[in-house]
Amino acid sequence: MSISELAVHATDMAPHYLAWMASYADQLSIGAQNLHHADAPAATTELVRFAQAATTATDAGSYAEQVENLAQEEQLTWLTNIGKHFIGVFQKGGETFAGFVTGIIPTLIVLMTAFYALTEMVGEQRVHGFARFAGRVALTRYTILPVLAMFFLTNPMAYTFGTFLEEKHKPAFYDSAVSFCHPILGLFPHANPGEYFVWGGVLVALQQLEASGAVPPNYHIRLAMFYFGVGIVVILLRGMMTEYITRLMASRQKIEL
Repeated sequence: MSISELAVHATDMAPHYLAWMASYADQLSIGAQNLHHADAPAATTELVRFAQAATTATDAGSYAEQVENLAQEEQLTWLTNIGKHFIGVFQKGGETFAGFVTGIIPTLIVLMTAFYALTEMVGEQRVHGFARFAGRVALTRYTILPVLAMFFLTNPMAYTFGTFLEEKHKPAFYDSAVSFCHPILGLFPHANPGEYFVWGGVLVALQQLEASGAVPPNYHIRLAMFYFGVGIVVILLRGMMTEYITRLMASRQKIEL
């Protein structure tokens, strides 16, 4: 069969093919209506629209153009969905930040002002004197002293309390103090405001759970107290362990601290 005969045959078959597409479009429309008008799948809707549009095609060129347009629309829809979900992550972050600005940050500023004022009223000399006393025993050196340092001086000035300790105790005190930067945030967020987002993210989730009834009311306060208590136990263990490691390394290198 020659090329001209194939062209004539294709032209003769075009009306039959278009009629079949029209019939298929009607069947798809009826099926989509039986499912539900509002819940019909997007892919079925696209196929129905494409099949109905195909009935208006008068030649192979128009049909190819419709196929190309449909592929482009599907691709754009796919890219649009990706972009929408991508920017949605940052929109949620912005909403959380806006909640901090209107709720938590003003409270944080007031707390910082109040505790700085308290430090001035108590007097630095009294605070330093008690720090020297607390640094004499390991139990208080790695519990009370880091808590006082973070509470009164906040991060990073809290580490200056190490000046009241002997050289062999300073590495362990720093380990204890730096490990308490986050456990204190639940009750006293002024101690480390630069990293409040660590507790703030947990707090937002807990408040949503409290609002939905998944956890008891004021559960975040109870969790903050547990966080504080566990933090004291952890800094005690870390301080004593770091002190032992410091003493061991000094003896191996024959260094007197």
